[in-house]
Amino acid sequence: MRILVTAFPGLSHLHPLVPLTLAARSAGHDVRLGIGADLVGWARRCGLDAWPVGLTVEAAHLVAAREHPGPDRANHLFTDVCVPAALPALLDLASTWRPELVLHEEAEYAGVLLAAILDIGCVTQSWSSPARPAASREAQTRLLGPVSDRYLPGSTPRREGQLYLDACPAPFQTDDLAGIARTTRVEGVRPALFDGPPEPAPVWLADLPRPAAYLTLGTVDVFSTPAMLAHLASALAPGFASVVVSTGPNLVGSLGVLPPHVRAVQYLPQSLVLPAVDVVVSHGGAGGSVAALAHGLPHLVLAGHGDSQRTTAAAVQRIGAGLALAPEERSSARIAEAARQLVAEPGFAAAARRAGDEIARRPGPSATLALLESDLAG
Repeated sequence: MRILVTAFPGLSHLHPLVPLTLAARSAGHDVRLGIGADLVGWARRCGLDAWPVGLTVEAAHLVAAREHPGPDRANHLFTDVCVPAALPALLDLASTWRPELVLHEEAEYAGVLLAAILDIGCVTQSWSSPARPAASREAQTRLLGPVSDRYLPGSTPRREGQLYLDACPAPFQTDDLAGIARTTRVEGVRPALFDGPPEPAPVWLADLPRPAAYLTLGTVDVFSTPAMLAHLASALAPGFASVVVSTGPNLVGSLGVLPPHVRAVQYLPQSLVLPAVDVVVSHGGAGGSVAALAHGLPHLVLAGHGDSQRTTAAAVQRIGAGLALAPEERSSARIAEAARQLVAEPGFAAAARRAGDEIARRPGPSATLALLESDLAG
């Protein structure tokens, strides 16, 4: 089977696709990934056959900021900015290598339109966060209308394929999933915990003094800034023997002088650092939030302005696996108090472990691939 995989050029968009993509390649399928040129090298290091398609992440954000300033910029970014930029290259690829199935991550819509143009199956891989709220889905569908009508006049634009692989843990999911299920078949799958090409753990991580906190605000500069990271690291430092900070899009030096037991690195796979710490502090990104549950770690969520981050923050607190602080509550004293509470009270970690056990029972990549093969054969 020839499978075309498409993703917006961001690590948090690509990584949820990688386990299923690698499973398909291992099973002998011909799989190609279309993604922005800036992530082609990374994807190839992950073992994928990657092709440059559409805009780089920097170019996409620049176009969206220039042409669509204002609060609706993100919706434009994923629709009328990225889709028309990626579709010509996808059509070129399909003209010489005709895919039989498109697998896309939930915010990449050029692949959905390509599948409709080619009249082939399309599968949506969700992130591990809750389904997008109805208002956001409706806004993006409207913005997709003109580009969809350009290639398929009179068609109804779609954001999902015929099958939606729901990787959101059940305790996190919201009623918004029902809106997707009205037009798309939904199957629950295990969230992907992939976090990059294999690499050895740093020597210092094996002897990290405990208790230890892990701080990350993700890999997108809209959410992760040097000032915020430095503020949070300094707030956490007095209550922990070690604090590990992932600076993401920021150079380590941009955080300034940090306390001696705070170690900042630009990128460190969570699969390496999480077994060595006692609490996670983050903005509520999908990958980090599920990884915290999978490792049975309590989570302090300082949500950004993204819909999925706010719903994840509420869910973490609702199931008892952590605490969420609103922006007005994020003084150094309150952050330190909340982080210490999460480590001191064992009920938070116990709730995280229960949710992690539920995650482990979901179908993994091999079972999900068997489902896709069965659907295509049928």
